[in-house]
Amino acid sequence: MDLFEAIRTTRAMRRLDPGRPVSDADVRTILEAALKGPTGGNQQPIRWLVIRDQDTKDGLQEIYQRCWNRGRKPYAAEPGRIAPAVLNSADHLAANLHRSPVLILACADTGPQGRRHDASVYPSVQNLMLAARALGLGTTLTTAHLFEEEAVKELLGIPSHVTTYALIPVGHPLGKWGEPKRRPLDEVTYLDRWGRTGADGTDGTDGSGPV
Repeated sequence: MDLFEAIRTTRAMRRLDPGRPVSDADVRTILEAALKGPTGGNQQPIRWLVIRDQDTKDGLQEIYQRCWNRGRKPYAAEPGRIAPAVLNSADHLAANLHRSPVLILACADTGPQGRRHDASVYPSVQNLMLAARALGLGTTLTTAHLFEEEAVKELLGIPSHVTTYALIPVGHPLGKWGEPKRRPLDEVTYLDRWGRTGADGTDGTDGSGPV
């Protein structure tokens, strides 16, 4: 698959087919791609926890459902803040997380200083998702579990000096691939100074772009 096609069409797939397994070989392939992501000072603090055991997935779903019930309150209180279809999709994920063929938890050792490693984790997560797209596998990046991270760590035997960053369900999607809706580039890109969108220093209304 062309790289730019993968980038354009890798959208959140929260509805996965529980009846189609994901092979160990495919999991290894996407994790190998994830390992090629940037890492500060080549320290490579990221660790991947692959979860297939059904009892463990059931326990995670119970925690995740509680977290999502808490996380969705602002959206419920402000109708229209996100599209109803997106909210419904997130509700489906929370109710069916345990039916995902594979769950992958991205973690990193924070060390004695409690240092976070976001820049060494999230690019690798994106690599994983792009690699999954190339294999026809759906993924989504979710962090709702962080509302009860300690419960997640206890369930999975994760030590106190390790931080979790993203929970990624992996499976064959039930939805269709497609480009997600995004704002036009010229609305969100500035030149040299904040708010300067036109190549000639104007607001861009002459049709010139930021680059």
